[in-house]
Amino acid sequence: MSTAARIDLAHAEGFRLGRIDVRPALRTLARDDGAIDIVEPRVMQVLVALARANGTIVSRDDLSECCWEGRVVGDDAINRVISRLRRAAEGIGEGSFRIETVTKVGYRLVVDGGAPAASPETAASPETAAFDQIRQFRRDRRAMLIGSGAAITLAGGWWGWRRLTRPQPPTTPPADVAALMMQASVAAQQGTAEGASQSLGLLRRIVEIEPGYADGWGFLALAYAGASTSGPAQTIADSRTRANEAIARAEAIDPGNAYARLARIAMMPSLGRWAEHERALRDALAVHPRNPILMGSLAGLLISTGRCRESADLITSATASAPPTPGLVYTRVQALWAAQRLDEADRAMENAFSLYPSHFAVWFTRFYLLLYSGHPEQALAMSRNVEGRPTGIPERNFTSIEAVAEAMISRRPADVDKAIATNLALAKQGAGFAENSMQFASALGRLDTAFEIADAYYFDRGFAIGDLRYTLEQRSYTRRGNRRTQFLFYPSTTAMRGDPRFETLVGELGLKAYWAKAGVLPDYKKG
Repeated sequence: MSTAARIDLAHAEGFRLGRIDVRPALRTLARDDGAIDIVEPRVMQVLVALARANGTIVSRDDLSECCWEGRVVGDDAINRVISRLRRAAEGIGEGSFRIETVTKVGYRLVVDGGAPAASPETAASPETAAFDQIRQFRRDRRAMLIGSGAAITLAGGWWGWRRLTRPQPPTTPPADVAALMMQASVAAQQGTAEGASQSLGLLRRIVEIEPGYADGWGFLALAYAGASTSGPAQTIADSRTRANEAIARAEAIDPGNAYARLARIAMMPSLGRWAEHERALRDALAVHPRNPILMGSLAGLLISTGRCRESADLITSATASAPPTPGLVYTRVQALWAAQRLDEADRAMENAFSLYPSHFAVWFTRFYLLLYSGHPEQALAMSRNVEGRPTGIPERNFTSIEAVAEAMISRRPADVDKAIATNLALAKQGAGFAENSMQFASALGRLDTAFEIADAYYFDRGFAIGDLRYTLEQRSYTRRGNRRTQFLFYPSTTAMRGDPRFETLVGELGLKAYWAKAGVLPDYKKG
């Protein structure tokens, strides 16, 4: 095969592999019964490279040239991608294709029946591919938006793949925007500032083309609502104005539109207003039962108030009929872990990591699960595998978590002191760092430090913690009114919950008042 040109997924044409439509620009494998799998960019590049070879062998050097920009990559990197493709072939592919290894030579793509794959260059025309995307979207009618950060929160808002309960207009995407809706969902699901920006642009285009499409306006409102709570300070006012305008347009077409309702909720400060949020979400679910977006948002609220078992049940139900996405899979892991369903959490984590090993939230969720579940050696090895790390994360992030893993392994006072000092310094630089450092301090037995960070994080006592979560490059913020509470109920903070100061903390936060008003108890009080 020719190795002259790097594979650019944005311009690679779609093609068929037996029952599977391969859509490189969307990074999706779509089966003819409506099932969809979303793969990493590198995985899709390798699949395109193999398909272009028309059944001939592609060497590792060929793959390095066209999929890794000619960089020298280790066998592990290529093996991981090939393994992911084989899982897809056995999973969504159901045997429609396979990746054949030719020892000491390379790889070959074989379609069901032994025929070579149809080359992308001879695949359907762009117009046919677009029609296929529209037809597929009509079958599934799913869309997704994930708020930034390491857990689903009402403040950030999130998009979940959905199967609508009403088959008739206006919820069915019009044909001329269905493919754009698919593209917007794929961009948004990355959980990054770049993905959110791309999705927002696509959604604006959708309502420009189809101003009578209520869910288009609802999706747009939700995107702006997320930007108003998790974006830079200078964009808040404009994002809120635009969100309210989109809400009004959606509700004028479809009163009670589920996405417009969720956008309105997402703009409300979450801290201390859990009862109001819960009531609004349950009202929306009464109108739109089984809606995964609303179910996921309610699951996020429940775990934030210590009702982890209910949250795990709800997010499991929400994901049962939805294809895996980064936000859904890592959030389910966290909910199962918080609910002490550890075997299920381990299985869910390995599945999530096999699907999205380099997604930053999935990667860090796996690291913390290993760290806090008695496997700090494995967590440390995971971080030291530089090739397997998520990209775009500063080295200091890995240095700080490795210090914690080393302290957990040795338990030497000097190592614990080093880990605490390193992470306390970071806690003063960002809200996300503070959330992590609070958990590190609790797990390492430094409860005075854990409560010191909590005082600063929630009440500005002792020292100030800004709204920025990690770095300016990541462009993600957690403002004072939306400070998170879910990690207060994770296994990592068990020691904090056993300290008398914890009851004072949840009282000041308003959680005790919420529990009394709702007539519920958090899991840790149930035993």
